[in-house]
Amino acid sequence: MSPLSTVRLVAPGSPREGDRLAFHWTTDAPDPKNWIGVYDGDRAPGTGSSLAWSYVTTAAGDITLDTSGLGEGTYTAYLLAKDGYGILARTAPITITARPPVVAPHAVVDSFTTGAYAAGAAVSVPLAPLWVRPPGNPAGTPSFRRLSGDAWLAVGADGTVTGTAPARPGPHPGRIVVAVKDSAGAGDTVTVQVPVRAAGSRPRLTIASLNLWDAGTHVDGLPEKLARLVLGQGLDVLALQETGGTVAKPLADTLGWHAYDTPAGVGVVSRFPLTDAAAPVADLPAVAATLQLPGGRRLRLWTAQLDEAAYGPYALRDGRTPAEVEAAERASLRHRQATALLAAMKGDLAARSTPLVLAAGLASPSHLDRSSKVRWPVTVALAASGLHDAFREAHPSPSREPGTTWSPVRPAEPQDRIDQIQYAGPLRVEAAYALCTGWPKPVPDTAANGWPSDHAAPAVTFTAR
Repeated sequence: MSPLSTVRLVAPGSPREGDRLAFHWTTDAPDPKNWIGVYDGDRAPGTGSSLAWSYVTTAAGDITLDTSGLGEGTYTAYLLAKDGYGILARTAPITITARPPVVAPHAVVDSFTTGAYAAGAAVSVPLAPLWVRPPGNPAGTPSFRRLSGDAWLAVGADGTVTGTAPARPGPHPGRIVVAVKDSAGAGDTVTVQVPVRAAGSRPRLTIASLNLWDAGTHVDGLPEKLARLVLGQGLDVLALQETGGTVAKPLADTLGWHAYDTPAGVGVVSRFPLTDAAAPVADLPAVAATLQLPGGRRLRLWTAQLDEAAYGPYALRDGRTPAEVEAAERASLRHRQATALLAAMKGDLAARSTPLVLAAGLASPSHLDRSSKVRWPVTVALAASGLHDAFREAHPSPSREPGTTWSPVRPAEPQDRIDQIQYAGPLRVEAAYALCTGWPKPVPDTAANGWPSDHAAPAVTFTAR
């Protein structure tokens, strides 16, 4: 190495696959056969061929090498003497990262089923908000046309599916296949199924509760992934925690739904209109709203997130006795918040003719789940108030159906059911499950996960009695 010779990368500052690399060099030993060569990893000059090179004949200058064929990895550029392998100078390691694939504009989902429409009701389903143009794609405008389907369904050029639901529902949902063409050159198809509800039938809805893990900042493309989750899983209502006060409304706009979000970080996205929204409870992140269900029925929905500090299963893991853990839980902020939540819900719990659902992050296991003899005070208090654990009602055996929600991406954590949906009033549980789509990678490699959280989502399908 020559102390008076240098070589450094000038541009780009953060190279990606396909970039050409520009270097600046200086030397006190110029020669017509001096050269700069690029080598991968720890491979030194003289060990195999350089991956890109050029002669540099003067004492100083700038040169750009065609490195467009280099893949993701770490490289070093060397200033070498007289057509040989004597090293005059070297760069710091150069990291070339993968270039994100160019994603064409596309529909969020290829097919989905709408909510059920009453016989004779007007159908209106907007598809345009479901058209995604990823960053870096040229601006364009989608247009829509019908390809096939039931005669009573049509689509406008703006992407709104319209029609009048038949007076007599058939054995299958209505169906329309829509072609989408973007002026930027992309195309796709979307199949929309439209169920028709028989007159007098009782409303059926699926509610899920989802902790968005710091407002979704740990995954890429959150808006599209949330919309795909809701439509792909046939959800009707999503109770949200850790929204940052910014997630519910944009998601509802994409779906053509209704939303209530708050600076407290808890909110609701609903296929059904929302009324009587309650301001966040003073002592904890919790809000409520009334869902206006078909046929004039109503459902009162609460969502909340209790404090996560001093998590009880950690104490059990560390050797505390069940009695000690239970005493600590009773003295915790989490238990005080549960008490405040039940006080806020008191009037709704007393209105027995209107069903009530609590979809919440409890930060506590259930006394119905563990065999450790801990009667977890949070869920004991909920049960004492008259709330029913929907999942454990549908799956009485914790050993066969644990229903774990914490955590699909943190395998070293105690695996517990700390997110729950509980209910009171005239509802019947048709199905209950812990929802987590795909095979999410564990932390810290979560950015590309399709699943947008570090919690699984409890989901319950109810029928109004």
